[in-house]
Amino acid sequence: MENPPHLILHSQKDPPAYSEDGVDLTLIRWMLSLTPTERLNVLQQNMLSIVRLKHAGIRAADY
Repeated sequence: MENPPHLILHSQKDPPAYSEDGVDLTLIRWMLSLTPTERLNVLQQNMLSIVRLKHAGIRAADY
């Protein structure tokens, strides 16, 4: 008798890319592979990008 798909364990060589809920597990694995300092740097860079986009939108709306 075969195991249902949700009971089949993935090997370490081929971990799933997405959870059953659609969460991208590759991003979680990547973030967990970083040091706390590297994670903070990623967050700071993302925040800078958001601020730049916000200011670009305000300038574009002025025209």
